[in-house]
Amino acid sequence: MAHAGATVLKPSVKPSIVLVHGFRGSPLGLEAIAQILRQAGYQVHIPAIPPFAGAGELSSYQAKDYADFLARYIRDQNLSRPILIGHSMGSIVVSATAKFYPQLINHKLVLLSPISTKTAKPFALISPLAAIVPRRIVDYITTRYLFVPKDRQLFRNTLEITHACSEDCPPTRRSIAAATKFSTNYSINDFPPIQETLLIAGAKDRLIPQKQTKVLAQKIQSELKLIPNSGHLHNYERPKETAKLILEFLQKRDSN
Repeated sequence: MAHAGATVLKPSVKPSIVLVHGFRGSPLGLEAIAQILRQAGYQVHIPAIPPFAGAGELSSYQAKDYADFLARYIRDQNLSRPILIGHSMGSIVVSATAKFYPQLINHKLVLLSPISTKTAKPFALISPLAAIVPRRIVDYITTRYLFVPKDRQLFRNTLEITHACSEDCPPTRRSIAAATKFSTNYSINDFPPIQETLLIAGAKDRLIPQKQTKVLAQKIQSELKLIPNSGHLHNYERPKETAKLILEFLQKRDSN
């Protein structure tokens, strides 16, 4: 029993986390990381982001439209200033939301495989083919290019999840083309976060040059953690390492 006048310390309540997936992704692709964060006591939400995974369509696919979508999700779920974590294209969505709706979110952001520069022209020119080429072919080509570890079973598992993502209520060609344009025309440099930010990237990311990610980290004065022997898909390749870095960042900041 507490003595009269003694201060009663209430247990700290961890903020909720919203994980935002990338282009042609779905909540499935971030579930391995989410499970570890939940075990650490965080309430984790993973919305499907338009036009993928049955999330529906947006009237327009500009940065403000995506920020509006995520802001509505936060309000609809009654979340109080959640921590936003975005992977790949999701890092752009998170950064745009942080710019347009800073009052709705936590002062901490985590960007996985951050899009620190606009997509290289050769890849940007090929990307629109995603709207007309059969999904399984696109899945294989992109996963093969982005996947780094020489682990055939892990590659097959990643490809199976990717297939499931792209075949779950597939979007229209028009919406894929619009989302492709968004993902290749914007970068985090368009919405540099003012929040405390952690960047996590694969040391062998083939899509975004490590040099550009380091420049971004200096520009926004953020931490940058590189995961060895991993690429753009470290959410599949190294989920335990990724989650560990996220937790270290959150716990370190929470203790200050």
